[in-house]
Amino acid sequence: MPNTWWSRILLKDWAMRVSAIFVGVFLYQFLIWIMKEDGLWLPETVSFVTWTLVLTTATYFIPKMKDGWRAFLQFVLMVWFHGLSMGYHWVSVQITSWKEALRWIGLNAGQLEPYIWFSLSAWIIYLFAMWSVKSRFRIVVLIFVSILFFAVRDSFSMIFLWPQVAMILACGFLLLIVRHFSQLKKKAPDVWETISDYPSSFAVPIFILIVIIALAGIFAPTVNPILTDPYTAWKVSRGEPVPLLGKGVSIASSTADASSGYSRDDSRLGGGFRFDYTPVMTVESSKRTYFRGETRSMYNGKGWELGPTEKRLPMFRVNLNPLPLDARFNVSQLKTTEVTQSVVMDREEVFPVLFGGYAIQKIVGINQGENQFQRIIWSPRQSELRFTGRTNYPKDYSIVTQEPILEEDLLRKTEQDFVNKPDWAEYLQVPADLPERVKQLALDITKNATNPYDKAKSIEKYLSENYPYTNTPDETKGKSKDFVDRFLFEVKQGYCDYYSTAMAVLTRSIGLPTRWVKGYSSGASSITDEIREQGILSLLGTTIDTDGAGTYTIRNSDAHSWVEVYFEGFGWISFEPTSGFALPNVFPEATPVPEDVTTDTETTTTPEETTTAPSFTWLWLTLSSVVVVGLLAVAVFFLLRSEAWHNWRARRKQLQVVNFNQKIVVEFERMLRSSRRKGYTRYEYETVREATTRWSSQSKWLKKELDALIELFERAKYSQLAVTEGEYQQANQLILRVKEQMK
Repeated sequence: MPNTWWSRILLKDWAMRVSAIFVGVFLYQFLIWIMKEDGLWLPETVSFVTWTLVLTTATYFIPKMKDGWRAFLQFVLMVWFHGLSMGYHWVSVQITSWKEALRWIGLNAGQLEPYIWFSLSAWIIYLFAMWSVKSRFRIVVLIFVSILFFAVRDSFSMIFLWPQVAMILACGFLLLIVRHFSQLKKKAPDVWETISDYPSSFAVPIFILIVIIALAGIFAPTVNPILTDPYTAWKVSRGEPVPLLGKGVSIASSTADASSGYSRDDSRLGGGFRFDYTPVMTVESSKRTYFRGETRSMYNGKGWELGPTEKRLPMFRVNLNPLPLDARFNVSQLKTTEVTQSVVMDREEVFPVLFGGYAIQKIVGINQGENQFQRIIWSPRQSELRFTGRTNYPKDYSIVTQEPILEEDLLRKTEQDFVNKPDWAEYLQVPADLPERVKQLALDITKNATNPYDKAKSIEKYLSENYPYTNTPDETKGKSKDFVDRFLFEVKQGYCDYYSTAMAVLTRSIGLPTRWVKGYSSGASSITDEIREQGILSLLGTTIDTDGAGTYTIRNSDAHSWVEVYFEGFGWISFEPTSGFALPNVFPEATPVPEDVTTDTETTTTPEETTTAPSFTWLWLTLSSVVVVGLLAVAVFFLLRSEAWHNWRARRKQLQVVNFNQKIVVEFERMLRSSRRKGYTRYEYETVREATTRWSSQSKWLKKELDALIELFERAKYSQLAVTEGEYQQANQLILRVKEQMK
C-alpha cells in the first residue's frame, strides 16, 4: 500500500475521481453524435461544451473540497473560459435604476451568448450524471436510456452510432464496477484490504477475459443480418432508394426521392429530387446576384464536410460596422462594385446562415431594427454570416455586398504555386484513393491553358458543355466508390452538386485552391421571361438589363451549388460549371462578356438540391427550458417568502387534518370487511359499537384494542374535533394488532 501523503489524499476519494472520468467520456459520446448530425451545432458550440466537460472533470481531482464549493468552482471556470475565448471586455454602466442594472447585466453577460447556454446545460447534465452514478439502479437506467436513444437514432438515420453504443456500455459497466468496489470498501474493509495488497489477483484475470473477448470479436467471421434494418425497411416501404453504406441494401429507383431545397447535410451527395417551387425569400437587390450560403473545404469521396481547420475558425460578433476580412487572403488588386440587398423571408424555416451576394460587407438592419444582430456571428475565412439560434430566424434583413469586378486580363497574369504551402492544404485536399483517371482528365482539359485562370475556365467550360443536366440521374450506371469519378466516367449526367463537386476536385488536382459553395441561384425577377422574349418594353424605347436592379423571388427550386477558386491578389472568384446556368458576373465596361461562360440564360432557375436533413428544434427547446426553469426557480423563491404562501400552507394543513379523520374511517371500515372472512360478522341491525362489544365478549383478548379503536373511530366520524396525525398512526397500529389476533 502506498504511504505517501499525496497518494493517501488521492486514494481517499478514488471512486469519485474515477467516476468523474467515466462520466465525462460517457457524455462525450453525445457530443460525437451531435458532430455527426451535420449542421445541428456549430463547431464552436461543440468546442465550448467539450472544454466544459474537461474543466468540470478536472475539478474532481482537487482533494478535500466540499460539493458546494466544487460546483461553484466549476461554474466560475466555465464562465472564465467562455469570457477568455470570446474576447470578453468589461462594460461599465452607471446604475441609477433597475433598468440600468438590467442593461449592465445584458451588456456584460450577453457577451458570452449563445455558447454559454449550451455549456451551462452540459454542466447541469454532468452534475445529474454524477448524482446518478451513486446508485446502481440509476446507473443501469442511465445506460439503458442512452443505448435506446443511440440505437433508435442509428436505425432511422444514415449516421453510424454503434461505436458510441460500445463506449456507453463500456463506461456504464466500469461505473458499475467502481460502484461495487466502493461499496465493498465500506461494507467489507478486510476484503478490500486484501484486494488492495494483492491487486493482480483479480486485475489479471479480468484483463485476460477482456482480451479474449476482444480478440474473439475481431477475428469472428462477418455474418449478414437476419432481419432488415428498420431504416431500410422504412425507406423501401416508401419506394425510396437506400444508399449502400452499411445501413441497408441499395435499391435502384428511377423516380426522384426528395424535394429540392437548401441541404443541411452534404456529406453524401447523389440521388434525385422533385421540383419544389415553394417561395423561400423575396429579395430587393440593386443588382442580380447569386445568394451565397455556406462553404465546405473537405471532400470525403462521397460529398462535402467541414474540414478540421474550418471547425476551429475564429468568429466575430456582428454590429453596424463593416465586417472584418481574413488577412490571409490577398485582395489588393480586386475591384468591386457595391450592391444593396433587402431580404424578406417567406417561410418560417431556420437556416444556419444569412444569404446574400458575395461578399457581404456589412449588415444594415435586421427585423426592421428589432433584436439587432441577435445570434448572428461572422466567419471571415468562409465569408459566412452564421445564425446560431434554433428558432426566431430573422424575418427580414438588409445587407451591403461588394461584388467582384472580373478583370480577366489581370487574372490571366496571376502566377501562383500553393502545392507546397501547408496553410493551403485544406483547399487542395483530395482523397488519397481518388482514381488516377480523374487527375489525368484534369491535365487533359487544361493542357492548352497557360495560366491558372484559363485552366479554371477550361474545366468550367468542359463540364458545362459535355454533361447533360437532369434532376434524376441514372445512378445504376455508377460502379465507382468515388462520387466525382462516378459522375465523370459512368453516370455522365446530373445536377449542380455533380458539376460543382467535379470542378472542385478537378481544379484541386492541378494545384488550384478551391472551395465548394452552396446557396441559391438568382431566382426569378418581376420582369417575366415572356415579356423579355417578345421585346414589348424595347418597342417602347426601353432597354432591359437582365442583371439589373429588381425584386427577385427565390424558391426551393433555386437551391444551388457552385465553386470558388482563389487567385492571389483577387481572392476568391466564383465559377459556374453547371450546364444551363450563368453567373451574373460584373466585368469592366470596356471588356465584353466572354462568349464561353455558359449557354443560354433561360433555364437559370432550374432547381436542384439533395434531401433536406431533419431539423432538431427539440434540442434548442430543451436548452431554452433551462433558462425558463431558472426564472421559475426565482419566482418560486419569492413566492415561498410571501404571506399568500403561508396562508395557503395553513389551509393545506387544515385539509390534511380533515383527511386524518377520513382516513381512520376508511381504514376501520376496511377492517370490518376483512374481519367478516375470519368469522367476526357485523349484523345489519347492529351498530359498530354493538358489534365490537359482542366480539369482545366472544374473544376477550380483543377487548382492550377494540375499545380503544372504537373510541378513535367514533371521534373521527361523529365528533367536530380534528384527529391528529399521531392518533391516526395509533389507530393504524390498533387495527394491525386486531387483525393479527383474529387469526
